[in-house]
Amino acid sequence: MTSEQENLLRRVYAEQQIASTTIERKGQQMLRVKAYLDNYRVGLLVLEELQGKKAGEEMLMNVGGEIYVHAKLVDSKKVTRHIGKDISIEQNITEAKKSIEEIISSLEKQYDALAQEYQQILGWSSNLGTQFQQLAAEMKKQEE
Repeated sequence: MTSEQENLLRRVYAEQQIASTTIERKGQQMLRVKAYLDNYRVGLLVLEELQGKKAGEEMLMNVGGEIYVHAKLVDSKKVTRHIGKDISIEQNITEAKKSIEEIISSLEKQYDALAQEYQQILGWSSNLGTQFQQLAAEMKKQEE
């Protein structure tokens, strides 16, 4: 084995390790975005259910995790929405739905971009694996 081949093998191995770590991170990012998406979609469903209700009506309210509570609607026109950093705002249902739909759209785009990057990194990792195997086979032939 020449030092050039050895250096190339080390470089390919190091890049494989980087690719593996990057794949893991992208996968975790995708899971986080998916969790946010699921949460906002549930919220949107609840808002849609609220639109047809009147104050004083009782309903089953989804609190997440497929858990529902019996609730009595006090105000059927407005909701309080958390917007970050311990800040909440009051909105009518139509405005809240529009805001949530925009957030969902943004998260879907983010998820799609992450999925595309994930696939590209998988391809890169596969190419590195093939390159590593070819180098190992060439070096084995030279040793024989």
